[in-house]
Amino acid sequence: MIRSTTRRLHLGAACLLLAAALFAVPAAACPLCSEENEARQEETGVNVAMGFSVSVLVMLALPMMMVGGLGYALYRNQQRALQENRESGRQSDTSKQP
Repeated sequence: MIRSTTRRLHLGAACLLLAAALFAVPAAACPLCSEENEARQEETGVNVAMGFSVSVLVMLALPMMMVGGLGYALYRNQQRALQENRESGRQSDTSKQP
């Protein structure tokens, strides 16, 4: 169960990285220069400053998602261990009864 979930997660991450690499748009070295942005937006229709802002949000969100995912994995592991302890305690109690 855990291996199939892990494989599915790795496959999803690989597909996401592949899609990001395939659909990447080259950007200027200075995304906040207003003159360059206006000229580029008129030529290509791409707003580089908006892309820069979105990339900053993604860079801020990824560490939070990783820490949250780790916390959730630890929580689920602890809950499974508690459940197994409860089940093993019930089995030993029923074997003691005549």
